[in-house]
Order: sequence, then structure tokens, then C-alpha cells
Amino acid sequence: MRRTRRLLLSLIVIGLTALSVAHAGATRFEILASAEQNATGNGGAISVSGIKELVAYFDCTASSGTGETLDVLLQSSSDGGTNWYDLPYELGMVSDGDGTETAATTNKRDFVELAADVACSGIKSVAKYQMFGDLVRARWFIAGTTPSYTFSLRAIGK
Repeated sequence: MRRTRRLLLSLIVIGLTALSVAHAGATRFEILASAEQNATGNGGAISVSGIKELVAYFDCTASSGTGETLDVLLQSSSDGGTNWYDLPYELGMVSDGDGTETAATTNKRDFVELAADVACSGIKSVAKYQMFGDLVRARWFIAGTTPSYTFSLRAIGK
């Protein structure tokens, strides 16, 4: 079981690395600048016209509160930002930063799901998207007593 999991994770890392190499001449952009967030919200609309594949990178540097939780996802619009739809990602991976806890997932909505009272410092997540409209934005849900998270979201598109 452990060997199978390691093999699966190795294949995912190889696949995401190959994707990064393939994106050598791709467009790099910031979906959400690093900032403290203490309530549910969303980022501004980012144009991804002409981009067919998107890899999003989440990085959390601080968290505090009691019972705080965080879920992060991407949304897309194809009508200029009037209506927004949650996006499923094709392939994703979450790491605790030192490689001791890594989980790979496929076909989900939230590519970051931090349980209550889990410190997010060092948590990194990457997800690959292939279905989206001409605009994308970050969407996050925060709960708990005086919750606070500092995180950023960057992307590479091709």
C-alpha cells in the first residue's frame, strides 16, 4: 500500500514537473497577491483568454484563530464576470512543505481544504485545470473564531 502510494505520488510529481517544463514559454500571472484574509471572499477577475491549460499554485505562510478552516478554489466566468462557476481541477497535490505529508487528488473543486486548527505555514498546493471560461478568480471560504490566513495564488497558463 505504501509503495503504491509512493509510486502514484512520484508519477504525479513527474507529470506536474513535465507540465512545468512544457510551460517554459507560458504566461505567468498572479491570481491573488499574498495578503491576510479573515473572512470568506473572492479575488478580482483575471483574463485567461487564449489560455487552454492552467496550473495554479497556492502558498500559505501564516494562520491563526480557534477552529479556523480554509477552503480555496478557482471560479470561472464566460460572460464578462456576471456569473461565476466553481471549477473542478483535473489533478492536484497538497504538501506540508517538508514532504512528510503529501496527498494527491483528482477531479475535485477545492484544491485547498484545511481542517480546523491546522497551521497552514508551509502548506503548498498545486492543481491543473483544463476547463474554464475567459475569466478566472480565486474564491475562498474561511470559518472559525477570529480566523486569519495569509496566502497567495499564482498560475501558469499556456
